[in-house]
Amino acid sequence: MSFLFDASSIFEAIVRGNIKVLSGNYTVELARYELNNILWKRARLIGDVTVEDVLKLADIVKRVLKLMNIINIDCCEDDILKVAIKLGITFYDAVYVYISKAKGMTLVTEDKKLRKKIGSFVRAVSLSDISLQSRRGLHT
Repeated sequence: MSFLFDASSIFEAIVRGNIKVLSGNYTVELARYELNNILWKRARLIGDVTVEDVLKLADIVKRVLKLMNIINIDCCEDDILKVAIKLGITFYDAVYVYISKAKGMTLVTEDKKLRKKIGSFVRAVSLSDISLQSRRGLHT
């Protein structure tokens, strides 16, 4: 089974030091921008990370994304917009939802509200759900 990770789950995996779960799995090109925006928020708005540390984290993000398969949306914007409108979610979230549906992948997101909204459309789990499956031997 392949997983499509959104930026929230990629960031959480990095924070937890669980990079192995990301390796060989998938994300979309948008994740690179969302992850770096998370870093910007932490340094500039929240202020819990120094600029020096944020730059180190940005390097980690770059290396982690090289371990993953990056999917481009390649002119699917109209279909993604339809999903966003149908499900009442942002275009950004709809990118992940559309790709996971189109590619038959399980979406991994830490966004509980999103998982609830899309549950009838695609299978969505959290990083913790995957960790539980791994411990039970259901996914390696």
